[in-house]
Amino acid sequence: MSFKPFLLKVEMAIGEVNTFVFGCDETKEAVLIDAGKFEPSVVEYVRAEGLNVSTIFLTHDHGDHVAGVAECAKEFGAKVIAGTEKPGGYTVDTVVGHGDEVKVGNMVGRVVSTPGHTPVGLSLIFPGMVFSGDALFAGSVGGTKSDEDYAMQIEAIREYLLTLPDDTQIHSGHGPATTVSIEKRYNPFFVE
Repeated sequence: MSFKPFLLKVEMAIGEVNTFVFGCDETKEAVLIDAGKFEPSVVEYVRAEGLNVSTIFLTHDHGDHVAGVAECAKEFGAKVIAGTEKPGGYTVDTVVGHGDEVKVGNMVGRVVSTPGHTPVGLSLIFPGMVFSGDALFAGSVGGTKSDEDYAMQIEAIREYLLTLPDDTQIHSGHGPATTVSIEKRYNPFFVE
């Protein structure tokens, strides 16, 4: 089994947001992670690769990550999964939480709770790859509103993300990809 990630950076009024299409080569089933806006190039990619986007996974409910969910769900006929019932006012098909699984073809992803940037924040882990939303970035972490939220976020990242194998790729909601090894070694929020 091989994995086929596709990364698209979408320009929004408030900055770049990463939208991912991640699929199973064997079945051509895919998940779209974070729908900041409806982007025709994603539809073109999905069609060109012969993929079936069966699921849209939302890492958190900020508008820059959910504004396109209704249009994307309609275009792909996909079910929407999130950690809250109505992110951005859109009613999801399934609410998931820490420890739940997301199946994409022959792949199984594990949901972990990474709150702090928002009260409910989720990361989605597949073998060798994690989609961290706005919890963990290359060289940084997502902003929080209080010291308590910050402490909760740092603890979740340490416990659930930085314990993954060192070569695990981290794909966040903004900016470039990184790895667990790089973040443990160079991210100023975790270097001891």
